[in-house]
Amino acid sequence: MRLLAVELNRFRSRRAIVLLALAALLTAVVLAGMTAWNTRPLTQEDRADAAAQADLEGQRSEIRREVAACRAAPQDYLGPSAQPADCADALVPGPEAYYPREPLDLRRAMSPRGGGLGLPLGLIVAGLMVIAGCTFAGADWSSGSMTNQLLFEPRRGRVWLTKAAAVTLGSGLVALVALAGFWLALGLVAAARDVAVPGAQVERIAWHVLRAVALAVGAALGGFALTMVFRHTVAALALLFVYSIGGEIVVNLLPVEGAQRWSLGTNSLGWLAARFRYVDSTVSCVPGERCTSTQTLTHLEAGTFLGVLLLLASVVSLLWFRRHDV
Repeated sequence: MRLLAVELNRFRSRRAIVLLALAALLTAVVLAGMTAWNTRPLTQEDRADAAAQADLEGQRSEIRREVAACRAAPQDYLGPSAQPADCADALVPGPEAYYPREPLDLRRAMSPRGGGLGLPLGLIVAGLMVIAGCTFAGADWSSGSMTNQLLFEPRRGRVWLTKAAAVTLGSGLVALVALAGFWLALGLVAAARDVAVPGAQVERIAWHVLRAVALAVGAALGGFALTMVFRHTVAALALLFVYSIGGEIVVNLLPVEGAQRWSLGTNSLGWLAARFRYVDSTVSCVPGERCTSTQTLTHLEAGTFLGVLLLLASVVSLLWFRRHDV
């Protein structure tokens, strides 16, 4: 426990890590503010402008001819129970179609399709924690303090595991504060605007936060493990950059059907988003054949892929640290 306390204090005292933690918190505040602003209640001017646009659209000759044809045969347009009076409401867009923004909806804030910022925040925090994990390990190697640390604690396996635990706890705390703060702020905004938040939605948000924190922790631990192998922060970050960016390009160019399933970005999104759907460009459909390039990735599938990568990197890093000279 004493060694863990020392490593946690070292993690906390790194200036670069403090700046990364502040960046994560600031990002959460900014994105929460943007969500609140972009979903602010409509003003009387907004409603009047939308009504004017709807009235103008209803005066178009094409719309009027369509409404007249519908009134002559409403069953052909709207179904067997339709009445002529239903045609105008069904075919002419109402003022709601011209509202400049949608009201606050926490479910939409968590969905990438709805332009929600909850999922991008999870990815940004994970990216910042990768840098924190690399910086934490790289600083010990660049300063030469790793040699001194091993003089006080010669058991290398214990040193590696303690440092990994410090990275896990430190990055997890930062991610939890940033992500939970984001959703708590939106919850307070929803309460102030009398927006109902069902219990099932709160449960989905809680699970989303836990998955996002787990992703950030795994990212930090993976960055730490790679840096303990390369013994240099820039080298580890360069490898991660090449794998995450270059790997996406290579996956799309591979002549293997379904290769995008093994992309790091695809699995990260699949871990955060509920039933993530993506278009796999490597899937080719023959005309007349029943297939689709739109694929669905579950949390379990994405989490298994990411977990195997993290386990492999950690095992290699631990064995490498135990066997190579310092």
